Amino acid sequence: MAVSWKRRRPGRLDRLAAAIEAIGEQDQKQADENARIDDLRVAGAVALYALCREFVDALNEKLSTPALILDPPEFTATGFRDPGPNLFQINLRGRLLMIEFEATGEPMSTDDYRKPYILHGSVRSLNQDFLDRHLVSEKSVFFCPAGDSGQWHFVDHRSYRSGRFTPDLLADEMERLI
Repeated sequence: MAVSWKRRRPGRLDRLAAAIEAIGEQDQKQADENARIDDLRVAGAVALYALCREFVDALNEKLSTPALILDPPEFTATGFRDPGPNLFQINLRGRLLMIEFEATGEPMSTDDYRKPYILHGSVRSLNQDFLDRHLVSEKSVFFCPAGDSGQWHFVDHRSYRSGRFTPDLLADEMERLI
């Protein structure tokens, strides 16, 4: 019996060593992919803030007295919270656009949107009149990676409208509040 084990041993150990090496390579690929996703999430948060900043600055530029306030006033990659919710707020004298988002639980998800996404959240529009009537408009938002970058998308579940998240969407929401 010991003789047969010794004959099989070199081939078996060689296969086991090769399998262990392959697992190491797979683990490294997974670690690299997770790091890429983490970097894309930070880039997505910064891109969303840039869209909000673009909208606020463009509209304030057209007003005789700037009236829109973006909170936080500045946002950098170090401000991104993962895990946890992130919040941007655009305020026009009590009329609010609240953009809340967070990372998905898994590296990538398709649970709530047809394209794979790594960040998800919502845009809520509210003012005192809406609150008095118990209405808050809400659209879902998703950051979908594409290569080394990505794009923000929105879905309005009431109207079934969807598309790219742009400053025009923020303008549409602000118009509803005025």
